[in-house]
Amino acid sequence: MLQFYCMPIRIVALDLDGTLLNSRSEISANNLNALVAACERGAQVVVTTGRRFYSALPYVKRLPCPVTMITSNGALISTPDGEVMYRNFLPREVARQALVAARDYRPYCVAIFNVPGRGQVTMQENAHPEGPISWYLKTSAASLKLVPDLECALNTDPLQVMVGGPPALIEPAQEILRASSAGPHVNLTWTKYLMRNVSILDVMNKGCSKGRALKYWAERCAVPPSEVMAIGDNFNDVEMLQFAGRPVLMGNRCEGLDGPGWHLTLSNDEDGVAAAIRTYVLE
Repeated sequence: MLQFYCMPIRIVALDLDGTLLNSRSEISANNLNALVAACERGAQVVVTTGRRFYSALPYVKRLPCPVTMITSNGALISTPDGEVMYRNFLPREVARQALVAARDYRPYCVAIFNVPGRGQVTMQENAHPEGPISWYLKTSAASLKLVPDLECALNTDPLQVMVGGPPALIEPAQEILRASSAGPHVNLTWTKYLMRNVSILDVMNKGCSKGRALKYWAERCAVPPSEVMAIGDNFNDVEMLQFAGRPVLMGNRCEGLDGPGWHLTLSNDEDGVAAAIRTYVLE
């Protein structure tokens, strides 16, 4: 046990929303300084987020240290310059099967593509204002494309398909998708913001997750799990927290999110990332 606690942390994998970003979507000076100090100590920073590459990039560019990006819940590993090291996209035929099964949820469905500009985020013209279209119009209007039929827009493999909206409305989609022809070929991942009355069900390729991508990257860097620290706050972080030898939960974590031996840090509004780095990397 003593040897475990003496192991240096060589990879710091951290989520963005609810983790590195505070409730105002800012990165605090304390968190920035802690990441720089971790890099100077020899650790590499891996941002591991459910956001697509182009959505995460503006935040990553603010980090004054080298960063590897795991985006779209593990579907893509790349550098901030766009060099791709790993991809695990959802095959378009499986995506079509999922959309057919979730036809009743089509106004709440999104197909995410790894392309610059308009079309990254594709939704149907009948998109419901309670669904993802409301936040994409506010934050990513230049990336949003509306089409008559989402199935017909699948001319290449998407990163993922997403169903988003009020939890009571969206949650039954999980069992529908599991029982569908797409079910054996997908990984279903939840991200929940219950204080905002929003849940997101990501339909990923089978085996695609933050944890799987982080495992791939750690093995490529010859870093054992015991020398990996992962920090997260939501259910889409579970697999990477399970993989890491030092799993750390944010103080603002989702209710019910926990695991054996997982550590707890401060909230995202209290610089919880900086506190975890000080405790488990610098000290």
